Amino acid sequence: MKTYKLYPAAALVGGAAAAAVRLAQNRTGFEAATGLPVSGNLWARLLVAILVLLGAGSFLLTRRIPYKADDPSAAFSEFFSSTSAALVSITLAGAALIGVAGVWETAAGMGFLSDGTAVPDRLHTILGLMTLLTAAALFPAVAGCRRSGAHEAAPAVRRPIQDVFLLVPAVFCVIRLVVTYREDSIDPSLSAYYVELLALVFLTLSLYRLSSFAFGAGDSRRFIFYAMGAVVLCAAVLTDPLPVYTKLYFAGGALLLLGFLLLRLDRLPQKR
Repeated sequence: MKTYKLYPAAALVGGAAAAAVRLAQNRTGFEAATGLPVSGNLWARLLVAILVLLGAGSFLLTRRIPYKADDPSAAFSEFFSSTSAALVSITLAGAALIGVAGVWETAAGMGFLSDGTAVPDRLHTILGLMTLLTAAALFPAVAGCRRSGAHEAAPAVRRPIQDVFLLVPAVFCVIRLVVTYREDSIDPSLSAYYVELLALVFLTLSLYRLSSFAFGAGDSRRFIFYAMGAVVLCAAVLTDPLPVYTKLYFAGGALLLLGFLLLRLDRLPQKR
């Protein structure tokens, strides 16, 4: 993966920059009394500029990915597998965080929390359960990414992945996007919530493109572009004033897609 180190580095550095600027915008770009955006705020403009530049840069970077690097007859684990336990662990940590977010949101939706994050709401209970199912659907895919190395006594048994399970995270992410838009759209300030919506859009597209590798329709260029964007936007939205379970969900999404991004890059043919 030495040839492709620039891709995860750009996503991580871009995510850190976007998060720092978003934090500054949240502190100075909104009126304390009304929550309306401050006209001409430097940080708000800078964030838009950073996201546009990162998007353009990511698009140009992905043009360097070999166009015919995806064999439609290959199994999902052939695209996302590595002998590196560290790469698989990053992906596993992301799925685990999403699972924790699901437990937390379910408990909050049922009114079991008393720390100020409780939202006695049946809708959030359902969303929490869907998030739990998302994590459950992802774990088999992550488990199938571990490939035995030469130092191991015997090759690990590769478990087959149920293709339909990989559609679950994308479908549930679409539902979360619709619910989030419905809740946030009553806010007259688009700048207060557009980063969260963009993060969910890129998460949805990344998970959809991830699932396509299990159906013989993988496209590394598009997956890597969406995954890089999702990492950046999920990092930025962590600075927004959101419930803890929502931040855990985005943190898990960022780690999950960073892990799958690294795994895919590890399997791409190296340039000479």
